[in-house]
Amino acid sequence: MDLFFPDVGQVYHNRNGCDYECTAVYSGGRAAMRRIKDGWTLVAVGVRQYRDGAIEWDYSLGGCWTKPSKGK
Repeated sequence: MDLFFPDVGQVYHNRNGCDYECTAVYSGGRAAMRRIKDGWTLVAVGVRQYRDGAIEWDYSLGGCWTKPSKGK
């Protein structure tokens, strides 16, 4: 599959069963993704999207917990 560049602000369902919001996109097929249920944020490398819309990535870097935004 070709690299997929997610849209910032869009929520995607990962094949691992969790939903992630894209918070930034970088060159080289990298994207900052925040897990909706608990705020775990990481840089996903090699993001790919399946025909059903679900995404996966090759590996992640720099995972950390983030505080939820006000109103969320």
